[in-house]
Amino acid sequence: MLSFVVPLLVIALLAAAVSVSRRRSGPISEPGRTEPRPRASRPSRSSPLTVLDSELRAGRMRRRATCDGIRDAVAASIAVEDRLADDTVAGHVALALDIWRGADFTERNRSTGWSWVPFVSADDSPDTDETRAARLTRTYGLDSAQKEALAEMSKDPLGQIAFVAGLVAARIHAYPAWELPFFDERNVRVDLAAEVRAMAASAVGLRDQRELLGRPPIGHLRTDADVVGVYIEKARVLDRRADSLVERLQAFADYRTVVAGIQRREDKRHWFERVGEINDLEHAVDDVVTRSEVERIRRVAGDSATLAELYLDTLAPLTASLTLSDMTR
Repeated sequence: MLSFVVPLLVIALLAAAVSVSRRRSGPISEPGRTEPRPRASRPSRSSPLTVLDSELRAGRMRRRATCDGIRDAVAASIAVEDRLADDTVAGHVALALDIWRGADFTERNRSTGWSWVPFVSADDSPDTDETRAARLTRTYGLDSAQKEALAEMSKDPLGQIAFVAGLVAARIHAYPAWELPFFDERNVRVDLAAEVRAMAASAVGLRDQRELLGRPPIGHLRTDADVVGVYIEKARVLDRRADSLVERLQAFADYRTVVAGIQRREDKRHWFERVGEINDLEHAVDDVVTRSEVERIRRVAGDSATLAELYLDTLAPLTASLTLSDMTR
């Protein structure tokens, strides 16, 4: 019996040892069988370029939200009847658009005062303070190409800054209170056109720099620590510059809010001045006189009705007798 059990124990121990060996070394390849290749290890989700992409995306979303908020506030401050058509823009918006697309804003509303002089064309005529002011004051209808450029600018992460800056400047310029000497006397008038030019030019410069930087490195450059490090540094510098530009836009929008508050106070003052011309005492006296006249007229009317009825009653017999005498003739 013992001689039969011992071989079984030996076989069981050998089988267990083979199983452990297989688990440690992997499956044994059979002849003619191709083993599947091991899966390639995925790149770490926390790689520097991945972290940078998340930072840039969050920055774009934050700046977009700020620009949309300013744009909505400007739109809400304009009465429905004063809003421009979709294919028409104010002068400061046209200025931002021309800077963004590389056009010459001074070609709009050019002076032709010297075009009558020989060898001087209308394009070469001198620009005056009046024409420059009129260029910003008037509105401009956009052709299809300009409308497309405006749509692209308003959707671009950097172009939106220039576009909203033009909207803010145009709104400030439209306030009647903007003409008050208060801003000059207190030295608190901001050059609206200069602000639009500065922000639009900065947006264009950042756009060109970002195009120069390009997309994140690929291929063997993506694994080069020096290349990746420089790319991340440059991208963050440009992103911080975009943040500072939006901060300037926000300050410009806050200035519009101040001007809007001054306009509200001016409207209130004009309202009180207008209604202040109404003399309350004079109208109170006139009201008493008018009411007494009303009572007098009503009394006269009542007396007239009574007297008329009595008068007509006395005429009735005379009328009947005259009618009878006429019939007997």
